[in-house]
Amino acid sequence: MRKKISLFILLIMAISLSMAIGITGQENAEVPFVIPCYPSDYVYNYPTSTIAPGQTISFDIPSNLCFPVKTIQIGEGLGLGKVKNSPTYGYVCSLSSDQGCCADVNNFYVVVCDNNNFDVITYDAQGRIHATWPRNNQSCLIVFVNYNGRKATRFEVYNRGGTLTTFTPTLNYRCCYDCRKKVEPPATILYPKVDIENFAVAGGTTVIKDGKLLANLSLSPGIQQTFIQIENRGMFTQNDTRARFDGLPEGVTVSITPESQKLKAKKIGTYSATFTVEPNVPSGKYQITLVAYSEKGVFDKIAFEFIVP
Repeated sequence: MRKKISLFILLIMAISLSMAIGITGQENAEVPFVIPCYPSDYVYNYPTSTIAPGQTISFDIPSNLCFPVKTIQIGEGLGLGKVKNSPTYGYVCSLSSDQGCCADVNNFYVVVCDNNNFDVITYDAQGRIHATWPRNNQSCLIVFVNYNGRKATRFEVYNRGGTLTTFTPTLNYRCCYDCRKKVEPPATILYPKVDIENFAVAGGTTVIKDGKLLANLSLSPGIQQTFIQIENRGMFTQNDTRARFDGLPEGVTVSITPESQKLKAKKIGTYSATFTVEPNVPSGKYQITLVAYSEKGVFDKIAFEFIVP
């Protein structure tokens, strides 16, 4: 009898082990190289407005909200399934020619919130479309841009209450992208004597000096010029020396020139890095990394906080 019980226990253990191996295999499944029609959701914030009883204010609905090309971090919780302890991967994504492949009318709507009585009326080139919308439990009207076969180009908020009404409309929308996984240079440190020397905002904060982190980078929405310096402290010429920023949030891009430099021994190369911060980037702190590298690998990297006030 004991022998039968022991065999039964061993059988249960074997089944459990095989299931665990199967689950682990799923968790470690390689992410796809190409992802067609990847959905990416965004929120466009209108300015806060206050109108008196009986007054109306009008807002345009932008027609070209989706960026034509974006770098998107895709991984856990971002469309590839919930994978335990999985990293995210950088994908270069271009706008899909068919925007209906991942989006429908329910992904394109305006939210207007206030406790007072107000109406929201949508319009297109032909005139008024609709004025009766569902209200959620936060006293917000959910206003669909596409309604009854027509697409609104603007909307009006009318205060029909007896007091001032203050609100901040938001436009929620979805963009469909065809994405290809970025091929990053190897993470191996190639040559430890090629270092990030300086990084500073033009006419402003010095973030890195003599290879040491002095401050974090704070940029408001708009365009800002910065400068990077990389030093070759070694005895040999480096034919390919580049700089990049990893971990930038959505809506923040940077253009670095020149793309690559030849650095002779004991020389410093200077790069111009122009940041563009879109107005809809949420305020907050983001962990980013300045990387000095070549196509063969990484020379040096320094991490710091990128702050959007």
